[in-house]
Amino acid sequence: MSVEELDGFFCALIAGPDVVLPSEYLNEVWGGELPDENAFESEAEATSLLGLMMRHWNAIVAEYETEVVYGPLFDAPDERGVRGRRWARGFMRGVALRPGGWGPLLANENEGQLITIPMVAGEIDPAWPKVPVTGEKADELRRWMAAGAARAYRHFATARRASTRGAREQGTVRRVEPKVGRNEPCPCGSGRKYKQCCGRPGRSVH
Repeated sequence: MSVEELDGFFCALIAGPDVVLPSEYLNEVWGGELPDENAFESEAEATSLLGLMMRHWNAIVAEYETEVVYGPLFDAPDERGVRGRRWARGFMRGVALRPGGWGPLLANENEGQLITIPMVAGEIDPAWPKVPVTGEKADELRRWMAAGAARAYRHFATARRASTRGAREQGTVRRVEPKVGRNEPCPCGSGRKYKQCCGRPGRSVH
């Protein structure tokens, strides 16, 4: 994934109804299973990359937790001149990991801002846009997508907490190295600090 697509992908995973563990989503990031242990130049390189990804994940969680609208990271326009299409497609790849949970919300006609995301991704109408998107319209679409993702985060808060509790009871919440700081948001997506969630004393991490 490009950085833009990864940003959208992480936003969907963080905002969604269930905890999605790194063991499930990293293959999506890599584009498939890594061929062997030599996929990286060194263990240090792998650890550094995973650390950067986790820091970005935690930054998104922190923004959502302060009830501000996280600003999507858009790169250059795609081949059809649409800004944010790679982000929207990354978001929808995250949705695809838990389609059952997202389905009712995406089908809700009152969630017009959220529906902007599959529209920009080209999933509603592959031929969209019929006419070039102006700069003003592109800014509006970015605001709508950001607001839709933030609304989803709040909408799924209760379901996400229940999913986190279920994963804990099964002993399946895992941490990706490097170690997460005790005062950073927990990578499981609960929204709490790591020391108050998966990193609390007596908590076993597998």
